[in-house]
Amino acid sequence: MRLFSGSSDGLSLSSRLKLLTVLWVGSAFLSIAFTLLLSWRLESAAKTIEDAGSLKMQVYRLAYMASVRTPNAQIDNQIKEFERTLANVTQSDAIHPLIPSQMPLAYDLIQSMLLIDWESNIKPSLQHYERPTQIGLYRFAGNIELFLQAMENANEQNTLWLRRFQMAMMLMILVAAGLMIVWHYSWIIRPLEKLRDGVETISEGRFGVQIDTDQIREFSQVSKGFNQMSRRLKTLYTDLEGQVAQQTQDLARQNRDLTLLYQTTRNLHQTFTPQQAAEEFLAQILPAFSALGGTVYLSDEERKRSDLAASVGETEEGNRVEFPIVYQDEQLGVLTLYFSDGHMPDEQDEKLLHTLSGQLGISIASNRMEQERRLLAVLQERNLIAQGLHDSIAQALTFLNLQVQMLESAFASDQREQAEENIGFIKDGVQECYEDVRELLMNFRTKISNKDFPEAVESLLARFERQTGIPVDLKWQDDGQALNYDEHLQIIFILQESLSNIRKHARAQHVSVEIANHGDFVMTIRDDGAGFNKEHLSNRPSGEHVGLGIMQERAQRINAELAITSQIGQGTAVMLTLPQQMRTAS
Repeated sequence: MRLFSGSSDGLSLSSRLKLLTVLWVGSAFLSIAFTLLLSWRLESAAKTIEDAGSLKMQVYRLAYMASVRTPNAQIDNQIKEFERTLANVTQSDAIHPLIPSQMPLAYDLIQSMLLIDWESNIKPSLQHYERPTQIGLYRFAGNIELFLQAMENANEQNTLWLRRFQMAMMLMILVAAGLMIVWHYSWIIRPLEKLRDGVETISEGRFGVQIDTDQIREFSQVSKGFNQMSRRLKTLYTDLEGQVAQQTQDLARQNRDLTLLYQTTRNLHQTFTPQQAAEEFLAQILPAFSALGGTVYLSDEERKRSDLAASVGETEEGNRVEFPIVYQDEQLGVLTLYFSDGHMPDEQDEKLLHTLSGQLGISIASNRMEQERRLLAVLQERNLIAQGLHDSIAQALTFLNLQVQMLESAFASDQREQAEENIGFIKDGVQECYEDVRELLMNFRTKISNKDFPEAVESLLARFERQTGIPVDLKWQDDGQALNYDEHLQIIFILQESLSNIRKHARAQHVSVEIANHGDFVMTIRDDGAGFNKEHLSNRPSGEHVGLGIMQERAQRINAELAITSQIGQGTAVMLTLPQQMRTAS
């Protein structure tokens, strides 16, 4: 049968277990049902035998009642009671065994004889209230005795079959248990032992071991998977040294590439001119890629040409490979490398060279942007110097020129007093011009760091007091973020310009400077001088208030806000505010 076969094309393990469970449950159910039926038959037979045993006593009682002239009604009632008992006994199946071992006709004959004897002999006499004959009573009692023996025989047969089925159930349990042990070993234990032996063999390092697959379906699939895994392990183990060598070579190459990329990028981020960066770049990569030589040409957009920036090694022979030098989709030049026939770069080397060329492009672009930034800073400072010269020196020279013309007129008209007055004005103008030039030179030479910023502010205020004799109060609150160099420098320039305006125009008696560095940086400069009308000032020529424009421009450089408030006769206040979100970490 396929159920018990071990071939892989038989029923699956789950199907076998389900089928065996159904057979076992069905057999157990039938056996239990039959034993229950026998138990019910034995229980009914016991009641029937008890009733049959009372028939003999009842018939003798009727004979006695008839002989002693018992009232007819009592005899009739007793006859009815006897017939009810007789009907219960004769209609019961207790006389027949559940599984008869003799002909059923014998049991039916005994039952018929009992009924016929009652109807034909015993009952008629009793209905006439006469005692039946002694022979008739003995014969009827004998028939009852035969009926009782038949029921007892049937009861014994049923009891025997009950015992047989109980023993059969015990035997079935033992046989089923034995079969389950055998099948459990054959279907589950033995395949698992084969798998265990295979796993132990592999754990000992003997790869490639194969196990039998002539098993049930589930274990056949597991065995095939195990055999495939074992073959794969053997293949991997056999080629392990080659794979380790290949992995080691790949890791060494990746390490070389990363090291080269790191060193090249680090060197390029140092301060180099494009030519120096190109030479350093070629000196770095030529040995790494076994190149004969290399050149770097940089594009000149203004002249529409490319210039040689660097050339290293042999550049007349070999196979040339070009790599564009690109920064943000803009081609800055071309890198050309020369290789011998046996040392051409592979695909991975070409990708690395493209990446390195991009790093060279970043370095060149950064250098150009730095040069442009420095040029822009120089131009901005030149503009500020020009504005400062125009605000101070140019106006002083214009005043001196006017006084010289007036002096010439005074000499021409022989006005000595006027000439002396003009000479005094000229002396004052020259002195003021000298002080302005000196102040500008000191301002442009100012260098500030985080540590000497407070010292520079105090030095500037002390110099102002010495020049003007005007007392200055300084209030300082500093618990916020430190400013960077450019912010410090522009703030000092704005403070210098404010003090210069006070010295020249305010005619003040007292000056106060408040610096509060919290979330926002706020510097406030107040004086009690003459003040001015801002609307009137805005309508005057720009050359007369160029200092205010310079302060506004310097404030914009550091993303600060400059506010000036002034009233005639009540002084002027200059407030510089650098918001926290606009500050740059130092």
